[in-house]
Amino acid sequence: MKQTNSSYKFHVARLSSTPVPKLLEYFNREVGNRGWTSERAAYDTALIDALINKGIDVSAVYDGTSISFKRKVSLDSASKTLIALA
Repeated sequence: MKQTNSSYKFHVARLSSTPVPKLLEYFNREVGNRGWTSERAAYDTALIDALINKGIDVSAVYDGTSISFKRKVSLDSASKTLIALA
């Protein structure tokens, strides 16, 4: 889900060195947030890409097209897979 705008590049640079537990915290803070702007889209995309680049399976919240922020997530460390919480 690569973008090329400067906001996306800024967020990618910042998030690429962020540890996975912190990325999960950032993701969970977005759950329930219904506001939408192009800046948020760039951030959300960069967040998912950062997780993917760290080898995390994000299929519980990302289908290759859209990201779901309906549920908070945790990580199954053994399989490096995001788990959507109830």
